Amino acid sequence: MEQHILPASIVIDPKKNRIRIHRPTLRAIGDPKLIQLLVSPQKKAVAIRAVGQETPEDQTHRIVQMRLQNENSYEIYSKLFIFRLCGIAGIMEKGVFRLEGSAWVEGGIAVFPLDTIQRVDV
Repeated sequence: MEQHILPASIVIDPKKNRIRIHRPTLRAIGDPKLIQLLVSPQKKAVAIRAVGQETPEDQTHRIVQMRLQNENSYEIYSKLFIFRLCGIAGIMEKGVFRLEGSAWVEGGIAVFPLDTIQRVDV
């Protein structure tokens, strides 16, 4: 069975403690109502996974479709998540950073290797 893999991207903004998930990335994983942000320090990667139902221990984020219709991206704010992610990625400077990755359509997941991180001039 052939897997459909699409390009995906997210932006990390340590100054505003924000992760911005681009609309095409969410579409590529099936326009989920709920997502999880996952980090693997060993593999040095970040993933966004579509989730079917909300459970308290899963730490899911609800995607508000109305906000997504008016914007080109969906933003999640988390000081702790961004702090830890920057530590794993070795980001010591302020700025805005883009991560490029791949979205597996059938699996409902997008993976972003931290070695793809690039500073974005805003």
